[in-house]
Amino acid sequence: MLQDIDIADIECMDPVDQMDFQVSPDDPVENTMLRIAATMGLIGRMQKVRLDMDLAKVGLTSAQVQVLVYILRRSGREKEITAKELEDRFQVSNPTMSGILKRLEKKNFIERRPGSADKRNKQILIKGDAQQMRKMIEERIRQEKDRVFQGFTTEELERLLQLITKILHNLKTDRSEE
Repeated sequence: MLQDIDIADIECMDPVDQMDFQVSPDDPVENTMLRIAATMGLIGRMQKVRLDMDLAKVGLTSAQVQVLVYILRRSGREKEITAKELEDRFQVSNPTMSGILKRLEKKNFIERRPGSADKRNKQILIKGDAQQMRKMIEERIRQEKDRVFQGFTTEELERLLQLITKILHNLKTDRSEE
């Protein structure tokens, strides 16, 4: 599937061309907001495709890596990591998380054992191969971060963070409170 995707096809897309509705030539503010939203979506898709292409070389997906990194960062703390916690954290169903964990276990990155408090809820433990993969993942993330933010000043990065944090806050705000 990934081999069918050409990153150049994604890079040359105009985000507005992908929208299924007409942009109003009479409302420049509305047009700008639509372009921003479409561009943010395109950025997310491009990053996912690029990451999935790199990870395919080592037999992983971006979803598996997100879960693995979370487990690696949380392992060794007092509270055990459970499959239920991961489902809640990543907002996915039990079957979806179960599939991700099954593939990580098959690759010898994790081990699932019955939880100490509730035997039905599996505890997730890190295995040796995960630590080696962690270094590769962290290096890949660093390289992509450097590529994405190349040429930005510290002030521009801080302002961008403020703006996208404001967007995130707006998305999280319950519309029924208005």
